[in-house]
Amino acid sequence: MGVDLKTIPASHAYIVASEDEILRNETALLLARSFLCEKGRALCGICPGCRRALAGTHPDLVTIERKTDDKGKVKRDISIEQIRQMVTDAWARPQEADRKVYIVKDAQLLNTAAQNAALKILEEPPAFDVFILCAESAEALLATIRSRCVVVRAGGERAVLQDEAAEEYLKLAAVGDRAGICLFMGKCEGFDSERLGTFLESLRAALSDVLCGRKKIPGLSGSEAVRLLALCDRAGEYLRLNVGPKHALGMLCALK
Repeated sequence: MGVDLKTIPASHAYIVASEDEILRNETALLLARSFLCEKGRALCGICPGCRRALAGTHPDLVTIERKTDDKGKVKRDISIEQIRQMVTDAWARPQEADRKVYIVKDAQLLNTAAQNAALKILEEPPAFDVFILCAESAEALLATIRSRCVVVRAGGERAVLQDEAAEEYLKLAAVGDRAGICLFMGKCEGFDSERLGTFLESLRAALSDVLCGRKKIPGLSGSEAVRLLALCDRAGEYLRLNVGPKHALGMLCALK
């Protein structure tokens, strides 16, 4: 499914979300070209800006992606050092175009520390910068990152299924039922990493819907939804570090 650039609001930061890696990368490049086109986001395809962007030689188009190790194997994630280098480079003015565009591929592989490093530049960026984060799902990124980006759903985004366990947890958390949460966690002791990942993804999706006004959970305020999202992110980071599911679940017991 194609994306109509005319429907995308102007912003300094975007999340291009699709489970289809080729589709999200192509959409990100299309969006980047719209900022580098010398005819004012016309995507003419013939100006030097468009041609260089397509060829991958434009000096104001920077791509951040996973590096390879000494054996030529692609590394597991994008390092915080790469993001810090991007943040430093972001303060240098464009060489040719009016904007400098950064495309971060596989942004769902950024760990919490790397995302927080990126957040610094997303919060107060130079006026000439544009950041495009490519991810399987917008919900794979921290809530603080999502709040500063326009989400472009390129099609084929990973579907988040309704999860009865996630719904039960949110209802208990909304009313601050500590005893109920403890009993609930006992029922979830059998979760393996994959099942817990699905559970957390469903929680993030539901909480994002609450914050966007698409969903209401009695007793759950916006500030509490933000706090619970932060807990989900920390639990997810535990899983990424291969911490046991029980310890990751323990994060979600931290009610007020």
